[in-house]
Amino acid sequence: MQPRIVPEEPTQKIFPKPKSIYFWVLGIVVFLLSVILYCVPTYRYYYEPEELPFYIISKTYQDDTLRIALIGDSWADYHTLLSGDTIIANAAKQIFKKPVKAVTRGKKGALSKEVFFFMYSDKTEEHADEPDRCTQPLIEDHPDYCVIFAGINDVTYLRTLSFYTENMKLIIRLLLHNHIRPVIMEIPLVNFTEPMHRKRLRERLFYRFRSVIMGTSNQQGEDYQKALYEMLSETGLLDSVLYIPTRKWNPNGATDTSMFLTDYLHLNLNGYHRLDSCIISEIVNDYTTRQ
Repeated sequence: MQPRIVPEEPTQKIFPKPKSIYFWVLGIVVFLLSVILYCVPTYRYYYEPEELPFYIISKTYQDDTLRIALIGDSWADYHTLLSGDTIIANAAKQIFKKPVKAVTRGKKGALSKEVFFFMYSDKTEEHADEPDRCTQPLIEDHPDYCVIFAGINDVTYLRTLSFYTENMKLIIRLLLHNHIRPVIMEIPLVNFTEPMHRKRLRERLFYRFRSVIMGTSNQQGEDYQKALYEMLSETGLLDSVLYIPTRKWNPNGATDTSMFLTDYLHLNLNGYHRLDSCIISEIVNDYTTRQ
């Protein structure tokens, strides 16, 4: 009698069906394309300097008033909130015989590129309860000097050194093109970690990952200070600007708690008095020498 042959059971498939593979491949491709389409414009705006055509200011004055504009990030913004223009005017009265007019406008959290872009518009799409932050009207008023606060957020969010120096170069050249004397404030060594701590965990991880990819994870405030000074020296712009090192008004940095708010990132009223006294002293000395 022939033995009964029992058919073998089909072995279990360990791979998904081909259609399933195609589905996942297509999903990954669509996801990557979506990321690229979203990230390329974002990368270009936030990570690459972009030169804009210079505009020409025709406005002139026949009086002897010394006009000063202060633009930039939160240091300019907080300056406005603390009536900084009045502080400058009062400081000027003590050392200068001519009238001084100062006007300030800044945007909290602004990168150096945004400070440059704000010089090209008189309107921004801000929240309804926030004032206009764009500085083109200040520039078109043709001040004698323009003080620039920029760079702290470049350090905080780990932009490349070239991003910072190239944007500063664009800011300076626009001012010089219109015969406005740029006043370059060296980046103060403050508590750069404070703004990052306010971010959500996923945002902090994203910034950290991006900084590793871009090679900026180990950069410190001193690196940005050095990079700016080297750029000014190499391009010959150092002779065309008024450069104010931090040590002239705050040799102790953020350790001087009498000058800072509790975040050790922004100045308090006492800090602005010291800062503005230094700024007006440097400008008046420069103005007198150039005259």
